Amino acid sequence: MKPVHRLAASAAISLCLAAGLLGAWFEYGSASEFAGRYHSSGKLLLSDGRDLRLEYSLLLKNDRFYAMTRQGDTVQRSAGSVESSFLGHLRLRVDKSELSELTQAGATDNELLFDLLYGGESNNVIDLVPQGDCLFAEETRQLFCPERYAGDH
Repeated sequence: MKPVHRLAASAAISLCLAAGLLGAWFEYGSASEFAGRYHSSGKLLLSDGRDLRLEYSLLLKNDRFYAMTRQGDTVQRSAGSVESSFLGHLRLRVDKSELSELTQAGATDNELLFDLLYGGESNNVIDLVPQGDCLFAEETRQLFCPERYAGDH
């Protein structure tokens, strides 16, 4: 290959890398863009045929998250850090979690109990992907949408 061609190829590669880095820079989102309260709810069909109402509340504030999950008589509180990533994605990293009201654990569906206990492990990660105004949790397949209050516009 001639030196001129090598120089042109090197310049083209450098230009592509620079364009890629510039594109990534503009696609990098800050966690503060998503600050606010989010909510998700639904029903879970238990193995014995009963259904159970589920409520999830999520607060994103100052690069931290605070979450509450209510599943029947069981409440799980979690907190941790919010990490920004490319393409506007967020990552929630659990620092601590606490279960309350497990007095009826014997009557709780095993899969539900497993999800509650495992979901509270330190360093668990949940990836959130923006979907319009909402955030989609990839691991749990849940959609969290902003909570609206009378004073909100």
